[in-house]
Amino acid sequence: MRSFFEKKRKFMVWSIVAAICISAVLPPMGQSACVSAAAYPTATARPSATASGGGIVSPTPKPTPLPVVTAKPKADIYLKNAHQDIILTVGAAGEFDLEWKEFNGYALENLTKLRYRSGDSSILQMTSDGGYRALKTGSTTVTVTGWDGRYDEIMLEKTYTVYVYPDMSGVSLAKKSVDIYIVKNSYSADHSVSIDIKGGDTGLFDEDENEDLTYEVSSSNSKMYVSARVSQGKLILSCSDAGTTTVTFRLYDKEFQIQLRVSVVEISNTSVLLVRHKTKKLKIKGYSGKIQWKSSRPKVASVSGKGKVRGKKEGNTIISAKIGDIRLGCVISVTTKKKKKVIRCAQRIASTSQYSQPKRMLKGYYDCSSLVWRSYSKYGVKFGASSYAPTAAGEAEYLARHHKLLKGGFSQKNASKLKFKAGDLMFETGASNGRYKGIYHVEMIVGYEFYGWDQRNKPVVVVKWANRPDGHYGYGVGIVGKM
Repeated sequence: MRSFFEKKRKFMVWSIVAAICISAVLPPMGQSACVSAAAYPTATARPSATASGGGIVSPTPKPTPLPVVTAKPKADIYLKNAHQDIILTVGAAGEFDLEWKEFNGYALENLTKLRYRSGDSSILQMTSDGGYRALKTGSTTVTVTGWDGRYDEIMLEKTYTVYVYPDMSGVSLAKKSVDIYIVKNSYSADHSVSIDIKGGDTGLFDEDENEDLTYEVSSSNSKMYVSARVSQGKLILSCSDAGTTTVTFRLYDKEFQIQLRVSVVEISNTSVLLVRHKTKKLKIKGYSGKIQWKSSRPKVASVSGKGKVRGKKEGNTIISAKIGDIRLGCVISVTTKKKKKVIRCAQRIASTSQYSQPKRMLKGYYDCSSLVWRSYSKYGVKFGASSYAPTAAGEAEYLARHHKLLKGGFSQKNASKLKFKAGDLMFETGASNGRYKGIYHVEMIVGYEFYGWDQRNKPVVVVKWANRPDGHYGYGVGIVGKM
């Protein structure tokens, strides 16, 4: 009996000792089951985790891979791996994406972040994931940047140009067919025609005010070069080649077609010497429609609706013929019957005789002063010399004594105001010859030649001479005697 109880007591003692040892090794309830390396001899390796207890060690966790960027099936604009212009309309909204097949060389399976950026958010508003909204007309850029998640570095960057156009749905041209008339031999003819642009914001349709205005023009007829400009809400087409063509005009992203016909027109006369109370019919060649005729000085000469001019009193007037946006013109110089004969005589002498001062009074010869004297003396004006032509200075001095010098002389101002009348005389001054005002030469004025209108819509005319080409002399060279 004694030995049984002693054995039992020894067993209980050893059980308590074992429990104390185990509690020293295992942590309290709720703590990690990992075993401290200090609980083992320094030379012993850390035990691996097992399913049956003992020391339990968890493996080191691996980082979760970042999700790659994938294509957007609902995107409405796909960007290519090349230069690409994008055209939008004000108010348009949607989403950008890449044309993934175009970017094979970039290993897009590693693309973890993709960002979009607008160069001007006042024109194109964008979200970083590619959403866009076009706000106003203009041009800007879209930059796309992609990152590689393995190395956190940029793997692609592309920039695209975006043009935002106005809404052109309500825009049209006022005409689909127009005519241009080329004025033959015109000094400054404007070979153009304008068409109103209807609808939309007129301020957008002016290339001087809107630097983002976009348009182009082409001609179906290769022999007719057509140019265009857009100004103050108008399309202005220009062409200097006669014929017909179809003009294709693209304004922003809308296309128009215009039938264009270019014709050459000509007025029958650009200069007429007309006797008082006589008439002259002016005609327009190359045009058969309605013409608006007008006289700048109806008291000098009037014109009917059919181009019939009637001379009334001495002087000059410009007869204009308006066809659409262009005008043709003719200077009518009204004179007396006698002066017209004087002028014709002077022109005949100059064209059939030879210039010679020693032989100036002989048949078949002339000089400047003898031409004037011989032409006028036949009709009663001899400048104070009954049988022999005085010098040019002598003729001028005679007119000065009779108060017949034109104020202002041979000036641009007098010419533009048509002050010179047919038959008047221009005397060149400035020689050191001891004669009246140093005069050494005289020429007879026989009217004006019309050359067109300048940019200020003023007539361009030159003086015609009995013995010189039209417009031969510069203004300011002499004095003018009224005849």
